[in-house]
Amino acid sequence: MDEPLPIDTGTSAEGQVPLAPTEPVARVLIDHPVPHLARTFDYAVPEKLAEAALPGVRVRVKFAGKLRDGYLLERVETSDHFGPLATIQRISGPIQVLSADLLALSEAVARRYGGTLADVLRLAIPPRHARGEKAVLKAEKAGDPAAQTAADPATGPNDGPADDPQLLRRLGEWVLTAGTEPTADDASESPRRRALACTPGPTPGLSWIRAGLDAARASLEAGRSVLWLVPDHRELAVLHSTLTQAGIAEVSVLSADQSPELRWQAWLRGLLGHTRITIGTRAAAFAPVADLGLIICTDDANLNYLDQHAPYPHAREVCLLRSTIEDTELLFVSTDRSAEVQRLVEIGWLADFTPVGPARRHAAPVVFVPDEDRDPFAWQRIPSRAWQIMRTALRPRPRDGGVPGPVLVQVPRSGYYPVFACARCQEVARCPQCQATLTTQSEVGPFACRSCGFHSETFSCLRCHSNRVRSIVRGRARTVEELARALPDIEIVESGGDHISTALDETPRLVVATTGAEPYVLGGYAAAILLDSLWPGPWMRSIDESVARRLRAASLVRSRDDGGVVYLGDEDELIRQTLTAFDPTTFMSRQLSDRKALGFPPYRRILELTGAGADIDEVLEQIGEVEELLREDAEDGQRSVSAYPFSAGDRVGTRAAEIIASRSAKKQRQVRVRIDDPRSL
Repeated sequence: MDEPLPIDTGTSAEGQVPLAPTEPVARVLIDHPVPHLARTFDYAVPEKLAEAALPGVRVRVKFAGKLRDGYLLERVETSDHFGPLATIQRISGPIQVLSADLLALSEAVARRYGGTLADVLRLAIPPRHARGEKAVLKAEKAGDPAAQTAADPATGPNDGPADDPQLLRRLGEWVLTAGTEPTADDASESPRRRALACTPGPTPGLSWIRAGLDAARASLEAGRSVLWLVPDHRELAVLHSTLTQAGIAEVSVLSADQSPELRWQAWLRGLLGHTRITIGTRAAAFAPVADLGLIICTDDANLNYLDQHAPYPHAREVCLLRSTIEDTELLFVSTDRSAEVQRLVEIGWLADFTPVGPARRHAAPVVFVPDEDRDPFAWQRIPSRAWQIMRTALRPRPRDGGVPGPVLVQVPRSGYYPVFACARCQEVARCPQCQATLTTQSEVGPFACRSCGFHSETFSCLRCHSNRVRSIVRGRARTVEELARALPDIEIVESGGDHISTALDETPRLVVATTGAEPYVLGGYAAAILLDSLWPGPWMRSIDESVARRLRAASLVRSRDDGGVVYLGDEDELIRQTLTAFDPTTFMSRQLSDRKALGFPPYRRILELTGAGADIDEVLEQIGEVEELLREDAEDGQRSVSAYPFSAGDRVGTRAAEIIASRSAKKQRQVRVRIDDPRSL
């Protein structure tokens, strides 16, 4: 009888390298862009790295003949791999950057969005910067961790044009010293998860900071830390200035606009517990914060929160997951109300702190809408009533008792011509079904009606049947020319394109800004002229976006008690009703009732697949549990949009990731997966 071959079941390393005496096997997650390779592999821990190879550290390992980065997830005694293991080449820094909480959050996001853990960690942890890391560790060793602070976002690198630091300081002082905000009747209950739709109140445009500070003080007094997200660098600059004026020294700023060194320093300071408040853009959603007690998300419907890198997570959803995993308080504060937040309010998961009734009306500006039947000049580019409002705000008469101030003129975009009419008879393009104004994104279409949903690839004038169109709505440059001719002695400031201002002082002037580029003003605008609405495009949430843009501009204007006036040029009745009442929660509640009946988001989740038609069919068949809603041609094949219930959320995401990894391993044509992209429908 033959003797059995001797099999060595112990762990050994290539090259007979001496191994760590205990737990000699490290499970390493390879940071690899190929889906089926972005997983854990076993590596041997050499004896010289036994103490430094701790769970959570970055490592460098050989993979397919090349050195690659990875994360050491855990140390174990044995490996299932037969044969000698490759060894860890080196440890990239002594800090355990991947904590247990961050790993749990990243795994939840990967399941939620059908991505790989490596993709999520690429978004969650910034690239290491050795010099910045040494500076933070040196300061900590010297006992002065606060010595390494992030740069002021208003003057830091890569932030665009710098703003006046003195003006930002004055803006921060004004926010802190202004009057009292209106509050909801049940504000004393202090639930852990809240939502608030702000009004201008005593701090027009910046009421969200007042609300956030009130919530943050309670967490700070309890000895816990705060994470505060804002949509872009302008909000970041104003918030940082306000926190500085409030005397909160331990503030860390984290943004993708920072230099790699500053960003890594800010990230490490949060990880090591050197900061009480971490503020930032969507890049900060994963930021490590020691003893996190409160997460604040400002203007959660802003598309800046949607990451454009796989697996395309939305910062709002990351906040929701993180609040649940780390058991923190949560506050959503904005001037509008997103569909997702309103659904959570209606099911009782969030408590609504939005003031209602007389308190809300007095804290909002007066909104005028044109009356085409009574005003023969309402059709003009800037109607007579708008000119009257402008002149009164810039130079109020003594008997009116008003305080002069700047006037905001909001235009759709830069340039001259963005909306269309018939080129032959000059008749405004109207819907053939309901007679509402048609909108479009280009001279060649498509044309759509926001009132009844009519859609057409071509245009035909209802009056003369011409197919040619021309623009009748002027952009920022043309508007500035007209205002300069009509008011030659008034200063005009432009904001838009590559020259966006963060803040201005209270000097009476005209501020012509494109949609989304409206500067903050110390004391608020005296009036706003909101001209032609910028159509967001033919998608389900276009009316939500239009209302949000108008509310943000109107919230920059003083309250009616302080003489604030808004002239609204939109013809859409929903926009008029919402702005006049300044009530985004009622508007969104009505929108949700229709979407719930139709089974649309946010009552179901959405899976978007892009690729060849046959490949999409194969992926859908393998996933199951989804209902395809539409299929259309795309630039790189076809685009399929499917819906599935919340109960199947993690299963569908995990299954989609497994299928994509399997197709990658078999070298099949790839299909791009996006889950819950708000622009899918």
